[in-house]
This record gives sequence, C-alpha cells and structure tokens, in this order.
Amino acid sequence: MAVPNNQLDPKPVLTLVDFDGSRRNNFTTMRIILAWLVLYGHSFAIAKTPGVSDPLNRLFQGSMWIGELSVNSFFALSGFLVCASYVNRGFLDYAVSRGLRIFPALIISVIFVTMVLGAATSTLRLSDYFSELETWRYLRNALAFFRMYWYLPGVFEGNVNQAVNGSIWTLTVEVRCYALLAICGLLGVFQHRHIANFFLACLFLFSLFYFHEVPMLGVKEKWARPAGYFLLGVILYVNRDRVVLDLRLAALALLLCGSAMGKPWFDYVFAVSWVYLLFYLAYRSPYIDADKKIGDISYGVYIYAWPIQQLVVFLSPGMHPYENIIWSTLIVVPMSWLSWHYAEKPILGLKASLLKTRTRSD
Repeated sequence: MAVPNNQLDPKPVLTLVDFDGSRRNNFTTMRIILAWLVLYGHSFAIAKTPGVSDPLNRLFQGSMWIGELSVNSFFALSGFLVCASYVNRGFLDYAVSRGLRIFPALIISVIFVTMVLGAATSTLRLSDYFSELETWRYLRNALAFFRMYWYLPGVFEGNVNQAVNGSIWTLTVEVRCYALLAICGLLGVFQHRHIANFFLACLFLFSLFYFHEVPMLGVKEKWARPAGYFLLGVILYVNRDRVVLDLRLAALALLLCGSAMGKPWFDYVFAVSWVYLLFYLAYRSPYIDADKKIGDISYGVYIYAWPIQQLVVFLSPGMHPYENIIWSTLIVVPMSWLSWHYAEKPILGLKASLLKTRTRSD
C-alpha cells in the first residue's frame, strides 16, 4: 500500500520564496529587540562607569559590539524587505513608502530634540540658545541624506559624550542604500535574476576593495559594514527560491558565527551565517504577533533612545549603565508607542491616498 507523500515527508523543505506575501513572520519582533539592544549597548558609553563594561562584548572578542551587530541586522532585514517592495510594487510605491517610513517620524524627533529637550537642558538662556546657528543647523538632520550634526549649544556639556543623538548616522546610510537600490531598479537590474546576481556580485567585489569609490556610500569607511549587510539582504531576496530554511543549516550557521569571533575572516563567515540565522528566525521560529500586541515601535525606540539616555544621565550624573538601561527603557518604550500609534502608523496610512492622487493627476 502506497504511503501518502505528506506522511513520507511531514516537514517539507521550505525556501524563502515559500513565504512571499506571508505576514506570519517575526520581523517586527526582531526589529524591536534589535532597537532595544542598541539602547542596551549605548548605555555603557553614555553612562560610562570605571570598571564596568558590556559583558556581551566578551562574546565578540573585539570583532564587533552588540550595537553594531543590531544595526547590521537592521540593514540585512531592510535590504531584503525593501527589495521586495521595489520588485513587487514598482518605483512610485517604493519611493512613497520609504519616504513615509523614514522622514515624518524623524522630523518629529529632530524637532522635539531641538525645541523641547535641547531648550530645556541647555546651559544657555533660551534667547541665546535659539539665536545660535548651531541650534537651527541641527534641524537639517531631519533630511537624513546629507551631513549630520551632533551637538546643540550648551546641551549635555557635562555628560561623558555630548552628542545629542549619536544613533541617527545610520539613517543617512540607509536612505542612500534606498536611493541606490531604486537606481538599480530603474536600470532594470532586478528584471532578471541572472543579471541581478551578476551586477550584485560585481558591486560586492568592487566595494570590497574600493568602497571609498562607491557612489553615495563611500564617504566614510564605517558605512561599509551596514551597507554590506544591506547588500546581503538584497542578494537573499533575489535568490529567495534557492535559500532553504532548515534547522540543521541554522545550527551550522550558529556554529560558524561562534567560530568566527576574533578571527581575521570574521566579516565574511559571520556576516553570511548571521544573516541566514536572522531569516530562519524570522520565518521558522514561533510566530509572535508584535504588530497586534504593541505595534512596530522599533523605529521610535531607535531614534529616541540616545537622547533619552543622555537626558537620564544629565538628570542623574554618575549613574550605573544598568540604571540607565532601566530608566531609559521605561521612558523610551511609551514614547515609541505613542510615536507609532499617533504619528508613524497614521502617516503610513496616507500612502494609498497619495498614490491614488498621483495616479489621477497622471
């Protein structure tokens, strides 16, 4: 008697393409955790205490630190998801979606930091604070694409690090990655997988040796890692029908991640292994509906964490990093919840109207 195929193979081999269009993934949960880990990592620099260091850093053996790992992970997830957005929806939808996701919340954050937090904590009188060119120049950070400014006059001068928001430099890299991906799409790179793979392989090899010559991204050497992880995410999307999500491969990837720590070949082995683990966890780990439970507060956590951490240290000098983590989390999470539910989500809801208006005008 023949045995049905579903009994012979109760756990069919699944690839990334099998999850196309599925909302049952853990991307939101992972982004929230990654954003909080940036807060965690920064606490040891912002609330610097003699003799106290991040215990997680010992795991990385000098290869990277937890905040960098989190940022790189963000970029890998972003490369995959925004490439999917472009391929499936086209340039106009892609551009509107990226613009609504990045800029409105960032604009609100920059205005809040400049006009409220900065004005309240500056050692200068209000009239002097608002007459300083540096105050108004800081507002340019809302544009993300251009040079970032880190200081406000008289703000956090007594803190170990005076930068008002040292996290947002990554947004410049991300926006430029978005722009380059759009240019590639307009040139037809993603119309055929073989063309896309050839182009992406050439881009990878070129950037490996001549990153400083890469348009828009070669400005600073430290942009290379997040941009590289973004490229890995794009490559995974292009080849998603070939990427098998298997527990045994995930275990091997975890083993390779551990073995790469502190080694000269860390960047190459760890990056590929870690990115594979990210997508395995996103699609094959138990589903947590974070969107329903709390909402996608990750962006809010990311853009508000540093200034709030600085504020907490400003109000209580000499605090321990773990105190900073606790108090900052208690402030940042509600702020991020408000940002998502009353700013980011409603603004993202405008996309359909904007695209409909554009279509009618055309």
